Amino acid sequence: MLERDDRFSRGIIAILSGTVLSRLIAFAAIPILSRLFTPSDFGVFALLSMLIAVLGPVATWRYEASIILPDDESDAVNLLLVSCIATTISSVLLGLAFWIWGHQIADFLGSPQLAPWLPWSSFCIWSVGMFTSLRLWKSRMDDFAAISYARVADSGALSTVQLGLAMIFPGALFGLMIGPYVARFMGFFTIMVSTLRADGPRIRSALDLNRSLVLAKRYIRFPQFDLPASALNNFSREMPIALLGVFFLPQWVGLYSVANRVMSVPLQVVGGAIAQVYLPLAQVASQSSRLDRFTLAIFNRLLRLSVTPMIMVAIAAPELLAFILGDQWYFAGTFLRWICPWLMLAFIASPISEVFSVLERQADKLVFNSVLFITRLFSLVIGGLLGDVFLAVALFGISGAVFWFVQCYWLIKISGVRMILFWKHVSMELLRAVPYITIISYAQWSHNDVRKIVLTLFALFVVFVTLNWRELLSSGRASQMSFESSPTGRRSPAKG
Repeated sequence: MLERDDRFSRGIIAILSGTVLSRLIAFAAIPILSRLFTPSDFGVFALLSMLIAVLGPVATWRYEASIILPDDESDAVNLLLVSCIATTISSVLLGLAFWIWGHQIADFLGSPQLAPWLPWSSFCIWSVGMFTSLRLWKSRMDDFAAISYARVADSGALSTVQLGLAMIFPGALFGLMIGPYVARFMGFFTIMVSTLRADGPRIRSALDLNRSLVLAKRYIRFPQFDLPASALNNFSREMPIALLGVFFLPQWVGLYSVANRVMSVPLQVVGGAIAQVYLPLAQVASQSSRLDRFTLAIFNRLLRLSVTPMIMVAIAAPELLAFILGDQWYFAGTFLRWICPWLMLAFIASPISEVFSVLERQADKLVFNSVLFITRLFSLVIGGLLGDVFLAVALFGISGAVFWFVQCYWLIKISGVRMILFWKHVSMELLRAVPYITIISYAQWSHNDVRKIVLTLFALFVVFVTLNWRELLSSGRASQMSFESSPTGRRSPAKG
């Protein structure tokens, strides 16, 4: 138990140490890029990034999630092979499709400037799929530092290329567009070199094509259920980019994408680190009938990290983005206000959604993501048909928030946690947020000065961190206390 807890803490620290740096670089680049490129330019870039974000993680057919599960390391190696083969097949087929129908796809998305970039996006998709496969292998080997280095290489390359080309060729669209190609390859190349150096001989000795075929059949539930579920989830998350492009001008796509990007950077730093460490340790916890306590401990930590800060940001979002990015991005803050509840709940639920994989309940995940997809699709289409971009984003954010809350509730329940504890933790965090909400709301109501509102928000963040920094950083100790004292372990979670 203590060993698992220490591994969790070390894993988060290792990933955060590199990821914080890379995300800070990316975050620092946004205010500069927002003044060098127009919202329309960001709209075209967002459409390319959307395609890569949707297709890259599922190019593996989701076999990479199975790499963590076998007890036998040789089986994990051969599942890694299955994932890499699936990625290559997917990328070749997508490249051909983009080459043949690229102009039609770009026109449909409302951005003809996108067409020349589509055939080459299959290279990015391949790099993302290979990186994802190797990342799960590194998670299994507890080599979280390698994941951290790869993410630094990825984000660092993206910001460096975009800023460098923007300085040399101000306003040229290709300055934005080339970045993802270089960045995704650098992330894959870095983790590939690390894997070959650390594990190359034993990977080569364990490779067995026949065994890989057997394992592909054994874990067929991943492409059967997890693949469509993940594809639906990815696309539903990126759906505003696509449908805003279909119904509205590229500038609205750019405004939404930047709002999402600004908020996603800090959330991805912490949430992504926890998610990567959670899956292998949740598998161990499940085998020792401790999944309920482990999941509740992480859930409580995620609540504390997100509820108060995200509510404050939602209230002051228009002024905050106008201050950071420039006055032309004020409406991006209006978008951010509507999507903050969704982002907050997705941040909380995403790491523990690996419970679906641990308990092999991929069918549950497919049902949830199908409902989310349909709900969000109708939300955006209604706003698009009515010609109201703000209504479209508002309905999208509200439906996403409702879905993620319901999924979070279900994940806690199937983990074996008593639901009274779920409601207790949620209620306590909302009560803790009340003083902060009151102060920032009053500041916004009483001042028209953007700088005063942002200064108040910053001061409240300092107070929040000062009052909570010990608890926020002591994830290992909190998890240990939960394991030892939680009364949740009265029933064992069952596989579906």
